[in-house]
Amino acid sequence: MDFFLSDLKSFARKSLNDEFIIAKNFRNTFGRRMNFFNPETFNEKLQLQKLYNRNPRMTFLSDKYLARQHIKNLGLANILNVLIGVYDRAEDIDFSSLPQAFVIKCNHSWATNIICSDKSELIEEEVIARLNDWLAINHYYILREWCYKDIKPKIIIERHLGKDLKDFKFFCFEGLPHYIQVDCDRFGAHTLDIYDMNWNRLECRKGNKKQSATPMSPPTYFQEMVNAAKTISSEFNFCRVDFLATPDAFYFCEVTFYPGGGFSSFQPEQFDYLFGEKLNVSDLKIPLKSRLKIGAISLLDRMGFV
Repeated sequence: MDFFLSDLKSFARKSLNDEFIIAKNFRNTFGRRMNFFNPETFNEKLQLQKLYNRNPRMTFLSDKYLARQHIKNLGLANILNVLIGVYDRAEDIDFSSLPQAFVIKCNHSWATNIICSDKSELIEEEVIARLNDWLAINHYYILREWCYKDIKPKIIIERHLGKDLKDFKFFCFEGLPHYIQVDCDRFGAHTLDIYDMNWNRLECRKGNKKQSATPMSPPTYFQEMVNAAKTISSEFNFCRVDFLATPDAFYFCEVTFYPGGGFSSFQPEQFDYLFGEKLNVSDLKIPLKSRLKIGAISLLDRMGFV
């Protein structure tokens, strides 16, 4: 029965149109109707990006393997982590040849990482099974994140960078960074802080994450990160450029076009509007067919069916 229900849910996700899925998820997350025609918040505008921005470069840079080549082409090879191996199948990984510590990730999705600090504790069969499950998922169908739809799944193995790591995530609009999200101790007492470009901490929280007790000082390589974020984001109306940082250096992590899938709440809510003011989606045209769908969805919403 559970297997049948799982198949039914998968079929429904793939069969229902994107606008309906997004409208339903938006109402479930924020408790209000999605404004397709006059979006104001950052999260609303990210939904339009998912639906109507079809820049093929977004797919290319969302591929965590192909993005590495782009970073090299930009002259930023020095901020790439060491690549140990790339595989089409989990069964092709020769675990005996891997170093004692490493990181495994899939190129076509998010939240598909295995951090191995000690290979002797790794159960290969379990890792292979988990990777095969991940490779079979098309993440587009989960939150309608278009840029993941046509990425050919691969497995990447990179160098383990140690334990004292921080995530620096630059929100870039029209090629200029405006805000930095700093995540510390992601697998422990996770804290999340948001700074402006003058390194003033904003009294803003995302989701259920707590701020750190006191603001941190900017890293010594802060301006280098800013310059790299500018270079990487220069061709897009919006993207978030993520770096993974040790105390002494920083490394390119990924480019994200829909942070949180467009469903990350801000506290207070005014920051959703503040970020939204920076994102210009006026060039995105909603086709007539989609307008008709949205009209029908709006009617269903008023009737309580969304």
